[in-house]
Amino acid sequence: MRIRHAVLVGASVLTAAVLSGCTVPVGGSTGISVTEDGRPVGVVAVCDDRIDGATLYVDSKKKRDDTRGTWSRKRPVTGLAMWTLDSPGKGWSTDEAMAPLEPHRTYHLYGWTRDNSSSTAHVSFTRSQLDNLRPGQVRYFAGEVAGADREGFRTVPLEDFRSEACEED
Repeated sequence: MRIRHAVLVGASVLTAAVLSGCTVPVGGSTGISVTEDGRPVGVVAVCDDRIDGATLYVDSKKKRDDTRGTWSRKRPVTGLAMWTLDSPGKGWSTDEAMAPLEPHRTYHLYGWTRDNSSSTAHVSFTRSQLDNLRPGQVRYFAGEVAGADREGFRTVPLEDFRSEACEED
């Protein structure tokens, strides 16, 4: 009985230690927008620290997520930045070209640092949600606030995203 209890306590402590050490601090927000011709645009607002790049992925039944695109910058982002996902510019380079977006699939985009010191909150979207965006609108994770959908995502004008992304509760 004592051994089983000790094993359970040890496993619980190990699990807590592993889980608490796996998160990267969130220092900003990620959004998705579109160009005039409907091409996807990544939008990041960095509130604390910086980001060095961004990754687009889909959930996968595999143990790891399935990356669908990766972009990086030589100079880190420390404020607001935007780039087209299919042909970046403005300091962004493509590390892994974006795969075509498939209907009925949920995509996630987030910003990261090379040293895992910071990240931006991810945005989730489908092809249909992207198609419903107008240029100048940004979809992002806002949490449980007025105007957010049941998953906590909200679509606002770019200027509202700029001002709301780093608001403290």
